[in-house]
Amino acid sequence: MKIKSLGLENIRSVEWDHESQSIRMIDQRLIPFKISFLQLNTVDEVCEAITEMAVRGAPAIGATAAYGVVIAIKEIENLDNCDKKVKLDGMFEQLLTTRPTAIDLANFASLAYQTAIESNFSLEETLLKAENLADEMVKECIQIGINGAELINDGDTILTHCNAGPMATIDHGTALAPIFKAKEQGKEVKVLVDETRPRLQGAKITAWELEQEGIEHHIIADSAASFLMSKGQVNCVILGADRCLKDGTVSNKIGTLSLAVNAKYFGVPFYSAFPWSTLDKESKSMEEFEIEYRNEDEVKYITSSEDKILIANPTSKALNPAFDITPAELITGYITPDGILNKEDLSKK
Repeated sequence: MKIKSLGLENIRSVEWDHESQSIRMIDQRLIPFKISFLQLNTVDEVCEAITEMAVRGAPAIGATAAYGVVIAIKEIENLDNCDKKVKLDGMFEQLLTTRPTAIDLANFASLAYQTAIESNFSLEETLLKAENLADEMVKECIQIGINGAELINDGDTILTHCNAGPMATIDHGTALAPIFKAKEQGKEVKVLVDETRPRLQGAKITAWELEQEGIEHHIIADSAASFLMSKGQVNCVILGADRCLKDGTVSNKIGTLSLAVNAKYFGVPFYSAFPWSTLDKESKSMEEFEIEYRNEDEVKYITSSEDKILIANPTSKALNPAFDITPAELITGYITPDGILNKEDLSKK
């Protein structure tokens, strides 16, 4: 992606810094107010960045976790092999428990861990695996953009929720990739950006990414989406996914289910876009994994460029589920690297 304010082109939200032998990432908590880079040198720092959402978005978290295994190998390099295995196993479990819902984290970390074990804790081979996983992710996102752009007509208005752009996916995005590609093809596209309470990833990050690409957009309150659908002002909804089962059920950012129900009622096509690392081939139902509940302060406070501001009754408690579950019957199709699939196609993957 590009960051106009810094004059940067082709930058990734998460990458390996070969000079410092550490993870380099953009701190997403500060966007759009400030562009700041983090250097992560320990597994504890990697886990904190994931938990505190300095990095977020299922594919970006996955890449971070894979690089986290590389960091783990650096930390254990002076131990003997028996102790290395015990220590690496502990760090691997630590990475897996940072955020439980998005499956890319476990998929990427597991592949890097397997390489580490099979290569006798080789830093070079594990890093190569992590780099290849990140590169493949970027290629898949490019293909998602190409495939998804076929759904977008000149003059369309697309509604999206949360953030599934370059920040969330290393580069290019999932839900935003078709929009970027459509613009590249010369189509006039407008985007309605759900603010996405409680952390406002849409209002902060998606809007900023669209601005970088010069795409016309409006931020809307989450509760305005159904009204705009009812007025015929939304041609289709495109979102990402944090986990998709083979039966087509999707877990995604809280608010996705509400959009899907409204889109179905008003006859608006509803698409979920994701790379193959987001497909859960093992779970038979969404009951088999944990839906993350986060700290109530995320609901009761908002953060500006500098301050944390209380916006709710101070003594009230708040519930903060981070994700919801959308059944396949509410989803028109799935935008994948292999094309636009229906749930029957998906079941064969």
